[in-house]
Amino acid sequence: MGVATILGRGLSPDPDTLLSHLYFPAVLMAALIWTLLYFSKDLQGFCRGWYLPSVFAQAFVGDAYLIGSLLIFAFLTQHFYPRREILYLGCLLPGGFVATRCIAYWIVRSQVQIRPRRKVVIVGSGRIVRELLVKIERHPELSMEVAGVLSPSEAEPCGKALAFGLGMVSVRTLNILDLLKENNIRELILAESVPPHPEIEQLISSCRKAGLRIQIVPQHFELYLSKARLTEIEDVPLLSLEEQTLPLLGLYVKRIMDFLGAACLLVLASPLVAFSAAVLHWKKGKAFKQEKRCGKNEVSFRMYRLNVERDEANLVGHERFLVQFSLTELPQLFNVLKGEMSLVGPRPEPLERIKHYSIWQRQRLNVKPGLTGLAQVHGLREQHSSEQKVHFDLQYIFHWSLFLDLCLVLQTAWTLFLRLVQEHRFSISPLITTTQRSDLAIGRIWNVNSTQSGAD
Repeated sequence: MGVATILGRGLSPDPDTLLSHLYFPAVLMAALIWTLLYFSKDLQGFCRGWYLPSVFAQAFVGDAYLIGSLLIFAFLTQHFYPRREILYLGCLLPGGFVATRCIAYWIVRSQVQIRPRRKVVIVGSGRIVRELLVKIERHPELSMEVAGVLSPSEAEPCGKALAFGLGMVSVRTLNILDLLKENNIRELILAESVPPHPEIEQLISSCRKAGLRIQIVPQHFELYLSKARLTEIEDVPLLSLEEQTLPLLGLYVKRIMDFLGAACLLVLASPLVAFSAAVLHWKKGKAFKQEKRCGKNEVSFRMYRLNVERDEANLVGHERFLVQFSLTELPQLFNVLKGEMSLVGPRPEPLERIKHYSIWQRQRLNVKPGLTGLAQVHGLREQHSSEQKVHFDLQYIFHWSLFLDLCLVLQTAWTLFLRLVQEHRFSISPLITTTQRSDLAIGRIWNVNSTQSGAD
C-alpha cells in the first residue's frame, strides 16, 4: 500500500512523507481481511498439491475480494482514495501474493533436497493405497518419503492401475521389523482395505514397542463428502461424519452469478457462435446437436453443442479451432440460462455411464453440472473414467464457495490461453502417469507426473 501511494501521488520515498499519506485504518482492515481469507480459503498454495495456475487464480480472486472490501470500507468511513492508487494496489497485490508463495515453495523444495525426509511405509492394498501414494508425492511440504508398501498375504492386488509385482513384501515376512529398522523407517501408515489380519495387529504392536509412529486412514469413502470430527468416550474413539450440503443462500447467489455470467458470455460469444453455426450449416446442413445428459438429482436434459465430431482425428481448419479451444461447448450457455447447468460444476455425463455409477459416484449428481469444473482444470476430459473425475467433483462439492467458482473460471481461462500459445495442448494426456522406482528396499512405489490442465 505504501508503494501504491508513492506511485499514485508521485511522492519521494521519504518515510515521514509516506506515513503522513497512509490511511492506517485501511491498512489494518486490509490485513484483517486477508488473514480471514487466508485461513478460511486455504490460500497457502499447498492445500490441494502445488499447482501454479491455482495459486495465480487464488491470488487474483483474493485481490478482488480485498480491493472490493477496501472500497466498501472507504465508502463507510468517507475516506477518499485516488483511483490511481487503487489501480496500482490492485496490480501490485497479486504479484506479491504469488511471489510469496513461490518463495515458500522454493524454500520447501530446497529443504527437501538438503534435509532427509522422514521415511514411511504404507500397510494395505487397493485404491486407498494408490491415492495415498499420489497425494504424498504431490505435497513436498509434508517432508514424507514412501519407502515402500506392505501388503497382507491374502489381500488382492490393487488392480490394473497399481500392481506391486514380485518386489512386494508381505506382512508375514520374517524379521519385518528388522527390515524396517535397517531402512530407517520411523512411521507406519495403516491404509488397510481388507478385513483385519492377525499379522497386521502383531506388526502394529511390534512397531509401537519399537517407537515407530502409527497413523490410520479411515476406510469409509463417505469422508470425501463429509467433515470428520474425532471425539472420545472414555477410551473409545468415535469418528463423527457431518454431511456437507450447499447453503440455500449460496445456491441463490450461485444461480444469480450463473445467469449474469452466462448472459454476458453469450453476448460476447454470439458473433463467433453465429459465424460457426452458419459455416457448419453450410457444410453439414445442421449447425447444432443435442445430447441427452444427466443433471442434478438424476434428472435428464438435452445439452447443446455445435455440430462437430470432436473425436475425429482428421479435424482441420475451422472445426479444429473450435475443438481445440472447447468452443463447441458455447451453446451450453443456453443450458445455463435455462437453469439446467451451471458455469462451474461436475461435467454432465451420458445416461449410459450413470447406470454404472456406484453409490459413492452418484454423490456428484447432488449439484447441477457445469461448463467447467475442478476435474477439467486438472486435465480430465470426457474420455477419462468417471472414477477418476469423481474424486475432484466431490472435492468441489465439499469445498464449494463463490471464491472457488471464480478461481476455477480463471484457471479455465488460463488453460485456453495455454492452448493458444502451445499447439501441442490440443493433444490430451492423462492427468496422472505412474512410473516404477527400483530403489525401494521394501516394496514398489508409483510416482505422479501432472500434466497441464484442460477444460472440457
